[in-house]
Amino acid sequence: RCRMVRVKGLNIGSGRPKICAPLIGAVREEVLREAVLAREAGADLVEWRVDHYREVFSFDEVAETLVLIHEMLDGLPLLFTFRTLAEGGEQDISIRQYRDLYEHVIHTGLVDMVDIELFKVESLGKRLIEEIKSLNIPLIISSHDFKETPADPVLLYRLNVMEHFGADIGKLAVTPNNERDVLRLMELTRRANAFFSMPIITMSMGNLGKISRLVGGTTGSVMTFGSLSSDSTSAPGQLPVKALKQIIQLLNEPL
Repeated sequence: RCRMVRVKGLNIGSGRPKICAPLIGAVREEVLREAVLAREAGADLVEWRVDHYREVFSFDEVAETLVLIHEMLDGLPLLFTFRTLAEGGEQDISIRQYRDLYEHVIHTGLVDMVDIELFKVESLGKRLIEEIKSLNIPLIISSHDFKETPADPVLLYRLNVMEHFGADIGKLAVTPNNERDVLRLMELTRRANAFFSMPIITMSMGNLGKISRLVGGTTGSVMTFGSLSSDSTSAPGQLPVKALKQIIQLLNEPL
């Protein structure tokens, strides 16, 4: 059984899959409004997708906004993520800016988890990862593929590298080109749980892959991402948090 990641009383990796609501506001007021909506919708945790935020390169602005998000979340865990353009994000960032941003944020004491992209880990160097570890901030290492669902050995290799770099949770988001891709990812997730000691998050993106966002209880994917409104998804195929919550509760209730 894979180890569990505990964040502010939330056990990720035990019980039903946890529902994460991304905040994608461009300005502070929007981000704070979304934080309140996420809490009211019943999300288990919130992800600040800071690549959507206009003032992301002003670290003081980011820190001030973090203080306010914290107040709005009222105890819900906060995951901090800059998603790069190559992996479906809103804007680009140099390795140096990426490192500086994360260095700054992890020392505020205001983020409960961070997400770093697998293909950036090596260039970021060991020191940042070591610092994140020394502060006991759980680390998600993620990989997003917007073209296809790579072959099983490639996906297993990516998870392996994530674990090697010290991921507390490994995340794979892929694009299906047919139904078989969706089922293959779900089966791979189920099998991968026997190989890795870290919990795993997987999703098949887009309309075709919606089912993969719901059945983590069966496949062993420990988290799913839900939108706060129909026009504000942070990735293709996201369902609204409220609907996600209802379906996941139904799927995980004993009959």
